[in-house]
Amino acid sequence: EELDEAVDKLAASVARHSYSALSIGKKGFYQQLQMEDFQALNYASEIMATHTQHVDAKEGIRAFIEKRKPTWSDR
Repeated sequence: EELDEAVDKLAASVARHSYSALSIGKKGFYQQLQMEDFQALNYASEIMATHTQHVDAKEGIRAFIEKRKPTWSDR
């Protein structure tokens, strides 16, 4: 029962985020597993810089500044 509650809590936490952002992050994470440390760091930096212009990235930043829950584009 305790495990079920923990799983439900984690799933709810993940579900609150942008599906697009989660997908980009997950893909980037797995790509980095095959890289050397410095190469992975450069790759992660490129991914983050590229995707800061994504509509959900902008919405997340705006929502944080305005102290409100974000409204994701993929919902």
